Amino acid sequence: MIRQLLIIFILIFSMAGFGCSYQSRQVDTSLAEAHVVIKNFDGYAGDGRLIQQSFNKVPQRVLAVSEPVVDDLIFLGVQDRIVAISACYSKNYVPYEDEYAKLTRLTEGTGYPSKEAVLGLQPDLIVSWGSLFGDSALGSVEYWQQKGIHTYVMTNTVPIKASGRRRVEYLVDDLQHLAKIFRVEEKAKDKIVGLKKRIQALKLQSREIPEANKPKVVTLQYLYGNEYFGRTASDLTADMIALAGGISLDDKLGGRKSVEYLVKLDPDMLVVIDTETTPVNDKIKALCEHKVLNRLKAVRNNKIFVVQHRAFYCGSLRTVETVEAMQKYIEANF
Repeated sequence: MIRQLLIIFILIFSMAGFGCSYQSRQVDTSLAEAHVVIKNFDGYAGDGRLIQQSFNKVPQRVLAVSEPVVDDLIFLGVQDRIVAISACYSKNYVPYEDEYAKLTRLTEGTGYPSKEAVLGLQPDLIVSWGSLFGDSALGSVEYWQQKGIHTYVMTNTVPIKASGRRRVEYLVDDLQHLAKIFRVEEKAKDKIVGLKKRIQALKLQSREIPEANKPKVVTLQYLYGNEYFGRTASDLTADMIALAGGISLDDKLGGRKSVEYLVKLDPDMLVVIDTETTPVNDKIKALCEHKVLNRLKAVRNNKIFVVQHRAFYCGSLRTVETVEAMQKYIEANF
């Protein structure tokens, strides 16, 4: 009898043990499903190398650097995870004004935060453009990852040799990766698909325009008397112009060039960049009053399209809206 009771006890204990073991495996499976692996770029300090990161949990304390990054996080509906923003000194995206008002600024003006300020914030994720992770700023992303702080570098902001030509469509890739990191893929799916369709529609409409009808366009960011500062053929501005139905004349070098070079190009249209420190109205006035540049076809015919500074960095909803507006402008004027 005692022996029989002992066997029954052992069986019950064994079954209980199996129950605990099974429950433990269920928890492990759940954790595995929550595990997210992302391949993302190192910043300028690493020349844009691809680095793999494992996200075992949803970020709760995010430092968002630059307005397009903030815009993208608001677009995904994860702005409640932002503990601070930095390098946000241009115009806020108007539909998100209320959300911006709730956010804490780690820095004011154009400067990047110091390492000490970022460490004091105790973030678990830094989302930024590439130059933040350069030797003159916060250094390589590896430094932060070694401290247990994840990073995400926007694709359009790493060195060109890493990503190739910058493209509006890379915005979709970034949004998909960030949605995965924050585990909001299903929630944000329709919005991301909608944005992708808008970009695809721009591509199709641009292809339908005969080459002879496409305006030749130069981007002008700054004007310095007898020199101007232009963007390059690999910048996001060039892809925006192409998507809108224009032909970008911006070359491989960009930067400061003589006004004579611009006169030689004699574009049909100018894309003039509006920044906080150099308002677009002042530039247009200077173009019209310049004894050389006022002879440009684009200036004579008043074919000038304004692009906000932050619309061509990183990529965000405002980028797509700007291209759509540019396409309508080209349609109406050429």
